[in-house]
Amino acid sequence: MSLRLYLKRVFKWVFSGIPIQKTTVVVKQIVPNELLKGRNIVVTGGSKGLGKEIAKKCAAEGAKVIICGRNEESLKQVADMLGRNVSYLVLDVNCITKFDAFFDQAESIFGGKVDSLVSNAGISLHEGNFRNVKESDWDKQFNTNLKGNYFLVQSFIRYLEKHDDRTGNIIVITSERAKRPDDIPYGLTKIASSSFIQCIARKVISEGIRINGVGPGVTATDMTGISKENNMYSDMQAGNRYFIPEEVAEVVNFLLCDASACISGEIITCDQGSYIVPWQA
Repeated sequence: MSLRLYLKRVFKWVFSGIPIQKTTVVVKQIVPNELLKGRNIVVTGGSKGLGKEIAKKCAAEGAKVIICGRNEESLKQVADMLGRNVSYLVLDVNCITKFDAFFDQAESIFGGKVDSLVSNAGISLHEGNFRNVKESDWDKQFNTNLKGNYFLVQSFIRYLEKHDDRTGNIIVITSERAKRPDDIPYGLTKIASSSFIQCIARKVISEGIRINGVGPGVTATDMTGISKENNMYSDMQAGNRYFIPEEVAEVVNFLLCDASACISGEIITCDQGSYIVPWQA
C-alpha cells in the first residue's frame, strides 16, 4: 500500500470510524443421497453443538443413529427432533467400566452390529494460560477428552473384534490445537488424542477398521460461546471467519462413508489452514 493511500485511509478512519467487518457463513452441503444407508452409528456428545449436527447429517444420509451423553432430557428432545432414525442412550464417557455393556445395548437397539463410532464428547475450561490451570481442571479435561476417548475407542474395537465381520469406522473429534504446541490441558489432550488415533489406526486397518480424527477450528458452539447467528468475522483466522458445526459435519460424513475407504490414520483439520504458520524472514 502506498503512503498516500495509507494516509488517506487513516484520515477516513479518524473522522468516520474503523469499519466493522461483517461475515456470514453459508454451508455448501452435499445433497443427501443415502451415502450411509444401512449403517448403525453412535455419536457421543450428541445432544448439542457439533455432535447434534453430525447425528443430523448421518440420519439424513440414511443411517440409524444413537446419540449419547449425560443429560437424558436433552438427548430425548434432540432424538425426537431428528426423527425416527435417531435414538438415544445415556452415557458418561468418564464411566469407562460401562463401555462394553453400552455397545451391546446399542446393538440391541439397532437390531444389528454397531459399525461406526463418532467419539465427539469433550470439554474445555478455557484457562487461557498455564498459570491459571488448576489440578482439578486438568483432571476433568484429561479424563473426558483423552482417557474417555481412548478407552471408548478401545472398547469399540474389542466389540468389533467379537464379530465375524470386524469392519468398522471410528472418527475422533480432536481440534486444530492438536497441530500446535500447547500449554493448557484442552490442547494437550487433543495432541495426545491425535497420537493414539494414528498409532491405533496403523494396527487395526488390516482387520478392516478405519480410524481418523477431525480437528475443527474455532466453531460456533456452546463450548466456544460463539453464535452462528452473529457476526462470524475473525481476524485471528486465516480465512477471517469462524466455522459452524454443519460444515464440520460434512467432513465427518465423508470420512464415515465408503468413498473415503483409502483414508485411515489421518487428522483432517477444519480451519482453512489457520494452524499452518509459514516461515517468514
